Amino acid sequence: MIANFYFMKPSNQLLNSDHNFHLRKIFFIFLLSFCLFSEPLMAIEFDEGIDYKVIENKDKKGVKAKFEVVEFFWYGCPHCRSLAPALDEWKKKLPKKVSFVKLHVPFREINHQRMFFALENIGLEEKLHFKIFDAIHIQGLQLVNFLDILSWVESHGIDEKQFEDSWNSKKVQSSMKNATKLMHQYKIDGVPQMVVNGTYLTSPYMVGGNHKRVLKVVDYLLNKK
Repeated sequence: MIANFYFMKPSNQLLNSDHNFHLRKIFFIFLLSFCLFSEPLMAIEFDEGIDYKVIENKDKKGVKAKFEVVEFFWYGCPHCRSLAPALDEWKKKLPKKVSFVKLHVPFREINHQRMFFALENIGLEEKLHFKIFDAIHIQGLQLVNFLDILSWVESHGIDEKQFEDSWNSKKVQSSMKNATKLMHQYKIDGVPQMVVNGTYLTSPYMVGGNHKRVLKVVDYLLNKK
């Protein structure tokens, strides 16, 4: 009975059923292949004017390295805070030839910018970068008054005099002036935005808020000739 079952001539209905099954199988394999391979292929197709734009009237004197990524951000920006973890992991994998620079813009509150450069000047901004974001966005601290800022940094183990000297230094004033100049030069009208090689500008907003995609755009622009 079993042998007769496997070798008997199939009916037209069975043939049609078997044919449909194979068609569905082929379609499923095609669909699976598309899902697996289309994303990497699409990831390399970035469009000027959509995923990034060319900066007009750029001043090459503002670019210190051939391969340079400049992030313009603001402590008070929730989107900057959201991007920060992915950006931090991404920059750890950058080739040595690529320079990465963070520049705080003077949006709304200039003392946030001054705090950034005062901490950077004494080599402690990286250590407190995420903590400042959390203080503002989770704990609800404004950190706009100098005494409040001084109290906060002191509570995180920073010498009060060291920070105050940095806060009032000419170097910090110069850094603030330069960052603001570059902001205007590159026509930064929102944050976060990233300038690549002093020639291209992209942002999470331009790619639909996708952090992974915007960093792929930056990688693409770094290698764009």
